[in-house]
Amino acid sequence: MKKILLFLFGVIPIMLTAQQKCVFFEKMVKLDTEKTNLNTSQSDFGPALVDNELWFSAFTDEEIEKLNSGSDKKIYYNLFTVPVDAKGNVKGTKSMKFAELSQGYHAGPASYCAATGELFLTLSNFENPEIRNKVYQKANIRLKVIIAKKINGEWQKVGDLPFNNPEYSVGHPSVTSSGDTLFFASDIPDKGLGGTDIYMAVRSNGEWGEMQNLGDKLNTPEDDMFPFIYKGRLLIYASSGMKDGDDLDLYAAGLMGDKIMLPNAITELNSDGDDFAFVIHPKGEVGYYSSNKTGGIGSDDIYKVILTPQGKHELELVVMDKKTKQPIPDAKITFAGVLKLIAGLLFKQELEKDQSYAVSTNIDGYMNDSKVISTFGKPFGVIHDTLWVEKVEIGQKFVMENIYYDFDKSNILPASAVELDKLVKVMNDNPGWKVELGSHTDSRGSDVYNMALSQRRSDSAVAYIVSKGISKDRIIAKGYGETQLVNKCDDGVPCSAAEHRKNRRTEFKILEMN
Repeated sequence: MKKILLFLFGVIPIMLTAQQKCVFFEKMVKLDTEKTNLNTSQSDFGPALVDNELWFSAFTDEEIEKLNSGSDKKIYYNLFTVPVDAKGNVKGTKSMKFAELSQGYHAGPASYCAATGELFLTLSNFENPEIRNKVYQKANIRLKVIIAKKINGEWQKVGDLPFNNPEYSVGHPSVTSSGDTLFFASDIPDKGLGGTDIYMAVRSNGEWGEMQNLGDKLNTPEDDMFPFIYKGRLLIYASSGMKDGDDLDLYAAGLMGDKIMLPNAITELNSDGDDFAFVIHPKGEVGYYSSNKTGGIGSDDIYKVILTPQGKHELELVVMDKKTKQPIPDAKITFAGVLKLIAGLLFKQELEKDQSYAVSTNIDGYMNDSKVISTFGKPFGVIHDTLWVEKVEIGQKFVMENIYYDFDKSNILPASAVELDKLVKVMNDNPGWKVELGSHTDSRGSDVYNMALSQRRSDSAVAYIVSKGISKDRIIAKGYGETQLVNKCDDGVPCSAAEHRKNRRTEFKILEMN
């Protein structure tokens, strides 16, 4: 495998090195390996996830027959694809890609940028006549990277990387999601530390800048290759120079802004053979890598990796006073149906994965609050949340905003229903309360008519609240007409529409707090 340079995927310009080590695969994710049905008796390697397909390099059945019979003439790696589902699991059967474009060349691995529609594809570089006719197993095959796009539904070559050179290899392309940064491997003389190193280049105004070596904290005097950056947080790659022996092992280096942390071995995947080209589906549940470890079918096989997040969810909850914006010490809450007392200011509780919890305050003399806290789809870690309460007393009134009725009507409109649902929540959060819901009009129209209209509106609102499960014994409907104006806009006083609107309001008043 290592006598041919063959390469992969990537994401963000990073050059400096932090002294911390990456712990992602040690503490945050459990890795389980499964065999796939993609493998043959020969070499299958270099998986890459391109949209809804898994791409990899392998031989055709005809070439495998030639190899099995001892022939090694005109045999080349081809690029194959197989569909994957929304989580990255292989489904269906494999088919060959780029048959015409890669004819007479070794093909793969590849990297795709959805934003630009570009596919960066590794091909053997046969511009050097001294290499073209040598058998691939016995030559240090030079590589290059071409760029392809779909034109009229067909992949067609549209360019080459400017770094391609028949005197050295450029391969394993890994393009960022924005398409402006490319990671790759190369054995270019004078720039590297020995063997192959991982490089990056940035594209600006359509032009690629100079290739930059990622430095000696990542690269070694041996081979460093197959870079893959996962969600801008992890640089995954293979190296044969980080330990004794010359086998390729997988490593991960965390990314912190413009810094790369010191790499750690991905011990759950590393074996007694070459382990390389580890890629992860964007959903983060499935990945694939290549290995020639003991127990495989061919010289290199593709394995599936199941990624299971490890860790715990922990809730840190504080109860805040809505008026003072200060936390309330020793507050009582109900968590998942159990009454609890917060010791001090902060309530801490470990939560189960993919669960929902109802939590509410239970404080006398306050308008209590409640919410549902969920861990569904959330990464492990601390969940910070707040319940807001407001100190109240009997007789206190609260104006309900955005309670609207059609002119001369008392039917509940959708916008008003949203606001009335908030009062339903207040009543549920404060089961000992009894309240009055009062409706007010402006001064236009007769006193008798306005009184009757406001009562109908209040009755309608209370009926809606009762329909939501609030006992009718806990809420009283009261129409006030124009008897409690909040400004000067009495009969005969000229006022603007905005001033009249302030009088057309709905309030609820606390009558009892048991």
